[in-house]
Amino acid sequence: MKRMIAAGMLMLLCCFTAAAKKLVVAKDGSGDYTSIQQAINAASDETIIYIKNGIYSEEKLIVPVGKNHIKMVGESRDQTIISYHMYDCNSPESGNKCPAASWALWQDHADLIRTSATLTILGNDFTAENLTISNTAGPVGQAQALTLRGDRIIFRKCNILGYQDTVYAAADGMRSYFDQCLILGRTDYIYGGGIGYFQSCEIRSYGGGWITAPSTPGNQQYGFVFNNCKFTYAAASPRTGDDGRLIALGRPWHHYPKVAILHSELGAEIDPKGWPTTWRMPYAATSDSLHLYEYNNKGKGADMQERAGWAGVKSLTRKESVAYAKEEVLKGEDNWRP
Repeated sequence: MKRMIAAGMLMLLCCFTAAAKKLVVAKDGSGDYTSIQQAINAASDETIIYIKNGIYSEEKLIVPVGKNHIKMVGESRDQTIISYHMYDCNSPESGNKCPAASWALWQDHADLIRTSATLTILGNDFTAENLTISNTAGPVGQAQALTLRGDRIIFRKCNILGYQDTVYAAADGMRSYFDQCLILGRTDYIYGGGIGYFQSCEIRSYGGGWITAPSTPGNQQYGFVFNNCKFTYAAASPRTGDDGRLIALGRPWHHYPKVAILHSELGAEIDPKGWPTTWRMPYAATSDSLHLYEYNNKGKGADMQERAGWAGVKSLTRKESVAYAKEEVLKGEDNWRP
């Protein structure tokens, strides 16, 4: 078994330089650390943190500013599980975070406690592969699995699980790339002003909610782009009343949201209107600064005949769709090509 694990680790690490620092985290004490945060703290530029199977549920994690080029690799996508349970609540005495006892453990670290995320990433050039990141709080309020503030962040073959606000692209203009990931949620669960490109992902929704809540700045060309993804339905919601209800593609969250869905499969549970509510943003229906685009999708939910009649909701032409290739969306000023 140890030989199999070692062989798998070598395959995953093959593309890094010989100088890359390598750390192993294992709950059973067989690695360098039993704590993921300890490994992050020990990391320097170009560090690979290999995490053995187990449920790591006792830490609220952060990759601080200055911790760049860190890669976290799980032994198994479904059995290497990073989770926490914090959520936003009306509790001023605990910084509006619950449970209060959990907040007390992290209250002295302002960046860590700014959101309820299981994992907060402030460093640049972070990569995660082959693991699960989850917020297990359930239908109780904002409870992120991820808060992303760094640039050039990659998730490959990961499960990212939550209910409300699962993935928070918290910094305008910062770029994240999700490849072959499963992202689960119900309410505004992919949101923020950052740039997110979702390639060949499964976007799995509990009923009755909104997939995206983009707050893209008006001068930013891209927000969230979904290419060759599957939009699926999650049964047995943890909240009574969700099952059987339709799913909205999203709702605007101030500023001028931008979402594009291309070459994807949309299930029958997608609300035919796509964007059924302006969510107290009266400009949303008439502003052409909103870019809510679709192109070459399939499935019952891809029919655009009943989409909301907003100025910014439209089907792209083939020529227009070229601008939403991964290389265009993510290149920035440094020509990033994940």
